[in-house]
Parts: sequence; C-alpha cells; structure tokens
Amino acid sequence: MSDLIQRLVAAHQILNREIRRELSRRLPDQLRLKRLKKERLAIKDRLFRHFPDASDMRRVMRVAVARARSA
Repeated sequence: MSDLIQRLVAAHQILNREIRRELSRRLPDQLRLKRLKKERLAIKDRLFRHFPDASDMRRVMRVAVARARSA
C-alpha cells in the first residue's frame, strides 16, 4: 500500500476520532463539526479516486487499520 494511502487513512481515522470527541461534548461546536466532516469527506473522496470500487477501498482500510493498531 502506498505511503499516500496510509497517510489518508490515518488522517481519516483522526478526523473520525475528533468528530466523536466533539459530539460527546455537552454542547458540541456545530461549526467545528461541519468543518471536520467536510475535511473527512474530502479525504474519503481522495481515497475513492485511488479505489473506485468501494469493496476494494474497504479492504484497504481494514488492512491499514490493522497495521496501525499493531504498530
């Protein structure tokens, strides 16, 4: 898997974490949530450019997540 794909997957995971963290706050900042979700969608779009077939992208994401957890 290319370095770019790994970086995109890592950035997507970080944004997911930040979105969950913001949503867990008592009063989530809606503007920040909107920005985070927009960034996450942009990364997902870039990933889909490399893997137009969604099943391929899911497979690559699972491998990347497994590698990140074992590191």
